[in-house]
Amino acid sequence: MTNSMRVSTFTRFVGWVSLLTVGCAATSSTVATPESVAGSNAAARPNIVMIVLDDAAYSDLGVFGGEIQTPSIDQLAEEGVTLTQFQVTPNCSSTRASLLTGMDHHRTGLGTHGPAAANQRGKPGYEGHLNNRVETVAEVLRDAGYRTMLAGKWHLGNREPATWPLGRGFEDSFALLNGGASHWDKSPLFPSKPTVFVEGKTPVEELPADFYSSDFFTDKIIGYIESTEKPFFAFLSFTAPHNPLHAPAALIDKYKDTYADGWDALRRRRLESLKSVGIVADSVTTRARPDWIPAWDSLDDVAKERATRDIAIYAAMIDRVDQNVGRLVTRLRELGKYDNTIIVVFSDNGPSKTTIADYLGMDGMDPNYLERFNNGLDNRGLPNSNVDLGPGWAYGLAAPFRLMKGYQSQGGVMSPLIVKPPANWEKPHKRIANPVHVMDIMPTFVDVAQGKPPGGGDTYEMQGESLAGLLQGGEGDAFEQRGVGSELFGIRAYRLGDWKILQLPPPYGTGQWQLYDLSKDPGETNDLAARYPERLEDLAKKWQAYAATNGVVEPDTPTLYVRPPH
Repeated sequence: MTNSMRVSTFTRFVGWVSLLTVGCAATSSTVATPESVAGSNAAARPNIVMIVLDDAAYSDLGVFGGEIQTPSIDQLAEEGVTLTQFQVTPNCSSTRASLLTGMDHHRTGLGTHGPAAANQRGKPGYEGHLNNRVETVAEVLRDAGYRTMLAGKWHLGNREPATWPLGRGFEDSFALLNGGASHWDKSPLFPSKPTVFVEGKTPVEELPADFYSSDFFTDKIIGYIESTEKPFFAFLSFTAPHNPLHAPAALIDKYKDTYADGWDALRRRRLESLKSVGIVADSVTTRARPDWIPAWDSLDDVAKERATRDIAIYAAMIDRVDQNVGRLVTRLRELGKYDNTIIVVFSDNGPSKTTIADYLGMDGMDPNYLERFNNGLDNRGLPNSNVDLGPGWAYGLAAPFRLMKGYQSQGGVMSPLIVKPPANWEKPHKRIANPVHVMDIMPTFVDVAQGKPPGGGDTYEMQGESLAGLLQGGEGDAFEQRGVGSELFGIRAYRLGDWKILQLPPPYGTGQWQLYDLSKDPGETNDLAARYPERLEDLAKKWQAYAATNGVVEPDTPTLYVRPPH
C-alpha cells in the first residue's frame, strides 16, 4: 500500500469534512506547512498520547485477564478498542526503533540489541542508534505543527546529543538514555555504564530526593502538555516494570499474598483468565515448563519467600503505572483535552527472565556489585535494593505463550494493545483480533495528524500500515494477508495470518523451522512442519525475501538470549 493509499484509507472512515478535505490534499503535490496546518484545521486534529510499559506481560492488565489492579487502563479499553493480536519485537530498543519509524528495525540502525557481532559491525542498519535514513514520528508530527514531547526511556542513541530525543524531533524531553536503571535513583544496571538522564540537550546531574521513575516521568509529561496550546504528541515511556524491581512499600504489601502458590500455579491461572475474558479459546493448552526452569515446589521456603516478595514488587510496579495513567487522564480532562485525544497503551515486549547476575555476566566487571545493596527480605523493592523476576516468574506471566522477552516465540512478541480514540470517531469495534504490528503505530499517527509521510531521497518510506480505518470499522483482510518477518540474535520468525514459522536454537527449540497454527495453538505447542511441508517451504522463502529486503545480517556467534541458560 502506498503512502497516498494510507491517507485515503483514513478518509474513507472518518466522518469529519475538514479531515476529508485535508486528507485528499495530502495526496497532491502541495504539502501543508506547519504554519498552515496549525491554523483552522488544527482543532480537528487529535492530540496523541502514547504510553509504553517496559517488559510487561501480555495478560498483566485487568482487561486482558490479569489479577493486577489496572482500573485506569481498563477504562481506556472500555472507551476504546482492544487489539489482541498486536506483535512487537522481543526486545526494548528494536521495538522502539520500529515504533518511532514505522520500519523494520533492521533498517533503522537498531538491527540488533546490545553489542553487535563481529560480522554485523559497520553494516547498514547496525549503527546502534537511529540512523539518518529514517524519519521519526516526532520529526514528522513536529513538521506538521504538533508540539512533540517525551518523558522516560529512550534507548535509541549514544552519547552524541544528535542521537538524543531532542535530535530526533522531540521538542520537550526528559529521557533515560540507558536501557534501564534504578527506579529510585541513578544506580546503573551495568556497573561500567553509568545511568544518564538528559533534559533536552542537558545531562541531569541529580534527581529529586523523592524521585520514583513512574511518578516523575508522568509529572514531566503532564507539565509539557500544560505548557502548549498546539495539538501535541506525548510519548510517556515508562521504565516499569523493567528490573531492578522497585515499588512503594504500601503497594508491595497489597500483593504480598497474591502469588504465594508460585509460578506454575500463576501460569495455569493466567491461562484460565484469558479464556474467561474470551481472548483465547477454551481448547487452548500451554507448553510444559522448560527443564531449565525449576518447579516451584522444588524451592526451599527461603527461596519461595524471596520470590513471592519479588513478584509482588512487579505487580506493584504495574499498579503504580496504572495510577499514573489515571493522573494523566484526569489532567487531560481538567484541561479540556481528553475528548480530542488518542491514547495508545502497550508493552514493548514480553516479561523478562534476565537476572541481575545475567547483567553482571554481560558486563564482565565488578562481580561484587550486588554487595552494595540491601536485598534482605523486608527491603526488597525499596531504595538501595536490586532484585529481579528471573525465568520462573517470566514463565508464569507469559501464559499461554512460549518463552519470554528476547525470543521470537509468542511469549516474547505478543503485547496487549489498547487504543482510546477521539470522542467523535466511529467505534464499531470493541475488540480486534487481526494481526497488526508495532510498525503500524507511526503510520496511524501520521495519518490522523495529516502529516507528510516520510520517503524520497535518502529517506525510507514507512513499511507499516495505518490502523485508522481498521479501528473505525474497516475490514482487517489486508492485515490477515500481510506477511511480517522478524529476526533478532539469529532467531527467525515469519507470520502470515494465523500461520507462523519459528526457528529457535537448542535448548529453546530444535534449531529447525517449526510451523504453528496460532488460531488454535497460540502457545506454539504443536509443530505442524511435517504435516504441511509445502506451507513451511513457502513461508521459509518469504522469510528469506524479508531478510534480503531489510538487510538482515545474522550474527556469526551466539549472543545474549541464544546462549544456554544458567
